[in-house]
Amino acid sequence: MLQKMFPENGKTVPEIRFEGFSEDWEERKLGDMMNVTSVKRIHQSDWTDNGIRFLRARDIVSASKNEEPDDYLYITEEKYEEYSAISGKVDIDDLLVTGVGTIGVPYLVENLEPLYFKDGNIIWFQNKHSINGKFFYYSFTGRGIQSFINASAGTGTVGTYTIDTGKKTPILLPKIVEQQKIGKYFSVLDHLITLHQRKCDELKSIKKFMLKSMFV
Repeated sequence: MLQKMFPENGKTVPEIRFEGFSEDWEERKLGDMMNVTSVKRIHQSDWTDNGIRFLRARDIVSASKNEEPDDYLYITEEKYEEYSAISGKVDIDDLLVTGVGTIGVPYLVENLEPLYFKDGNIIWFQNKHSINGKFFYYSFTGRGIQSFINASAGTGTVGTYTIDTGKKTPILLPKIVEQQKIGKYFSVLDHLITLHQRKCDELKSIKKFMLKSMFV
């Protein structure tokens, strides 16, 4: 459905649409729509075991797989306020995208819970509600933007997704009402996937327990 409900490269309309929509989607560059940046650097010596959540790129990758990291990191509230006074604070519908390692993985900010992240490793798209948050998130998981990121990553051993490349990233946009419908549709699908995955994990645990209990 991600392939069918977002336009293919070179096209301005998707193959499958909700009823009542027929206009072409408009291509924009994200840097023309919003500020693309990062944050003031936090040093490793400032990491703590509790406080304000501190995201690394690998934490975003784990979240995309519905996995829980076993080594959460935090910074103190004092450091958070000090550094946020310089860099600003993330807002609802902002997008954080991995820039190193597994690049181009998005994380949608969905509440105002305090959050800080690793500069350079994560690119911050300050949406300011320019794009529906869910639509923005799923656009980044689609083939169009992912193809651009991979093509722009360079040919070195480790590809990177930079602030400059983030500004140049193209996105195809329908009207806001269609964005909302698409975002909600995929959000519901993800919820169903998560429920089935949890059930599958429960069954695997039961199977493992029974195998140990029924065989000597």
